[in-house]
Formats: sequence, C-alpha cells, structure tokens
Amino acid sequence: MTWLQCNWKGSTDSRRLRSPKFPLTFNLASLSSTRYRALPGRACFLSMLLFLTAVWVSPAVASNDTCADRSIVASAVRTEEDIQAFVQCAYEFVQEMGFAEARRAFHEDARWRSGPTYIFVAEVAPLDQARLFVFPPDASREGSTLGVRIDAFGNNFREDRNRIVSSFGEGWNYYTFRNPATDREGPKASYVKGLDWDGNPAAIGAGIYRRDIPGTCEAEEVNAGLLESDPSNARLQEFVRCAALELEANGYFAIGALSRAPRWRNQSIYLFGLDANGAPLFSGNSYSQLWWGGLSPELTDHVDGPFEGRDVVSVGDAFGETFLYYSTRNPFTGMTQGKAAFVKRVVVSGLPILIGSGYYLDGEEGP
Repeated sequence: MTWLQCNWKGSTDSRRLRSPKFPLTFNLASLSSTRYRALPGRACFLSMLLFLTAVWVSPAVASNDTCADRSIVASAVRTEEDIQAFVQCAYEFVQEMGFAEARRAFHEDARWRSGPTYIFVAEVAPLDQARLFVFPPDASREGSTLGVRIDAFGNNFREDRNRIVSSFGEGWNYYTFRNPATDREGPKASYVKGLDWDGNPAAIGAGIYRRDIPGTCEAEEVNAGLLESDPSNARLQEFVRCAALELEANGYFAIGALSRAPRWRNQSIYLFGLDANGAPLFSGNSYSQLWWGGLSPELTDHVDGPFEGRDVVSVGDAFGETFLYYSTRNPFTGMTQGKAAFVKRVVVSGLPILIGSGYYLDGEEGP
C-alpha cells in the first residue's frame, strides 16, 4: 500500500483517511494551521485534494459488511443505512438461491417487498439495449428495454447507475421516481450493486424516498398521528425536519399552526420551540395549556432545568440537530414517562431557534 504524508507547520497531530476503492492512504496533519512547509507540502496538499475529490465525488465507498452482519426486511427499512444492508442481503440471496427463485421472492415475499420498498434488477448495457430484469411494482415492464429517462433534476439517472456499477462496483444513485405507495414522484436515494444476472451484467438495488426535504413533506405522510401510532426515531426525525421547514418558510407566523394544528399535534405528540438562550417560545403540549403558564413542563422544570438540566442550546449550536432522552409528563396519560426527543436548529428572521418533538417510551415512573 502506498503512503503519502502531508505535514503542516506547527502541527504534530495526524489522522488517517483511506478508501478501500483506492490503494492510497494519507496520513493527514491537523488542519488547524493553514501555513505549509515548502513546495513539497503544497504538492502533497494538491495531491490530497485530488484524492478526496475522487473519494467524495465517487458514489460510495464499498462496505465490507455481509448479510450475516446485518439482516433487515423491507418493512423495517427506514434509513439509507438500512437500504444498503437490504441490498447486500438481496445480492447474497441471488448468489445462494439462483435467479428464478430470487425473482419470485423479490415479487412475492414480504421480506423483500413492502410499500415503497422493493428490489429491482436492471441490465448494465447501453440504454437502447439494457433490459429491466426485476421490477415488482410493474412486472409487465420486465424484459423491456430501459431507454433514456431524464428525471426532475435533469439527470439521466439510468446512465448514472451504469457508470456507478461499471466504475465502482456499487454506490448511491440520487434521482426522482414514482413512489408506488403514494403514486407520486419524489426524491429517491437508491443503493445499487453490480452482479451477474443469468449471464448478463446487471445492477441490483433498492431505494428510499425522502419525506423531509423541501417539496416532499406531504401532510398525509408526515404528521403527528402517524408518529403517535408508529413511533420511531426515523419517523420522529422526518416530523421535526418537516416542521423546521415550515418554520423557516413562514417565520414566526408558523408558530400558531405548529402549536395547535392537528397535523402537528395528536394525543401525546406535539412540537416545542426554544430561543437562542434556551427560553421557551411555544409548545403544543395540551396539558400545558392549563398548567405551567401555557408551556410544557419539560421546558420549565424548576428543579433540574429544562430537559432535566441538559444544555440543549449548546448541543444544537454544535451539531445542528440531536436526539435527547429524559423524563417528563405525558399530556395524554398524565403520567411521567421516559421520552425520546429530537431537536433541530433553524434560523428565523436572522435568529436561531430550536424546534423539537418526541415520543414517549413504554413504561411509567408514576404520577
């Protein structure tokens, strides 16, 4: 393996960056100093930039994990990490079970198909010749030629997929595509991996539709009722990020709706906001409308401080968004319970605001 060490004046700290796709490893000195030694240092720095560009522009760094390391079914997919593990398991399933059984299973078995999550297989060839081998949302298209398709971003994403698999073996492909669960087109991140499909070079993949970026936060897909009925960290993140988009778009005028509208408040689910000093701005906690001066008890704990003494503002400033875990009164049950919350920092009218929400964990600590 080739080594290249870049040293900056006044720094002895070093960190290593490496990519299994590239046989080059860099021992990087701390970037705290911007002064370089002589010309060799500059040349080394330029070489480092070329390397980082190759790594970051490339679709992905291949994972060495196997399905035995992490197995996941379609209905449990929530994150991009889940999708990558899901595709790895599908890839291994094809190797183990063969093409005919894999195609049947990808269509029929709940392990491989649930709502918007499914496995697809497409030939890697010139697009006027490339065929679609597996496509559970519409089996009638299987065997047909793919052709060129330009998505809403202006990308020829099928050509991008071929390039990813041909040049890197596997990686991420970002584009817009119809969501079979909603029948609407939206942003999709798919992980694809090269394989031999019955003697033909192909890409096997699956994707996840983002619902927490501008233009995708549909009320029927992201709302307090769904978070109440099916709480998870991924759904909570979507909920808070979509609320943050509302706050950024409409400013302080959004606070009324975020506090009271049914989309943002349901039983034990509600939003809250803090200013840059940690002072409460608003809360949708229905229990707090009668007590605590109209604010949530978690925001006005006079014993330990807000969030049981956690410095949420500093964490938000440092990381932009974070999870929190604490105990507070559930407005729906009236009991004190553990709570998993997620907060995100946004800037409204030039001022930072922390907006957050959470779901209550099973069990109680008493009234």
